[in-house]
Amino acid sequence: MSTQTTHEKDKLRLAYEFNAPKQLIFNAFSTAEALNEWWGPVETKNSAVSLDFRPGGVFHFKMDFNGNVNYARFLFKTIEPYDLLEFSNAFADEHANPIPAPFDVILPVEIFYRLRFSERNGKTTIDLTGEPFNASQAEVGGFISIKESMRQGFGATFEKLGVYLKNVTD
Repeated sequence: MSTQTTHEKDKLRLAYEFNAPKQLIFNAFSTAEALNEWWGPVETKNSAVSLDFRPGGVFHFKMDFNGNVNYARFLFKTIEPYDLLEFSNAFADEHANPIPAPFDVILPVEIFYRLRFSERNGKTTIDLTGEPFNASQAEVGGFISIKESMRQGFGATFEKLGVYLKNVTD
């Protein structure tokens, strides 16, 4: 595996706006209870195995879809409360060790995400950037090929976050 220079076309960029303060939204990433309510693919039942919310810490979670179980993990890099969250994301084994994605598409083992939180007039925007991490050219190509699916997946996940935020503020 070789490290590739990432170009703009190799990045996923998304922005989502929520009608909630950024502290509340940022905190939705900081507890297992909150993440169990909204994080992950909408078609799976997701549950936290463990969460160590600090730089160098790991969020290890399980995704169950009709009896088929997959695990994944975040490795937190930067946590600047209410403003910035950076982590690598990977499919994982039951011990949180990164493994290749369980798909036919060749994908990077890890994807690096940067989420910036900005608030204006009581509304918060999450600006998300994702890019392959330490990936081969074939893995970068796989990443590019699923960008639209990733947009849809994040859209559905962030819709669940919106419902979660509404429930905790009502």
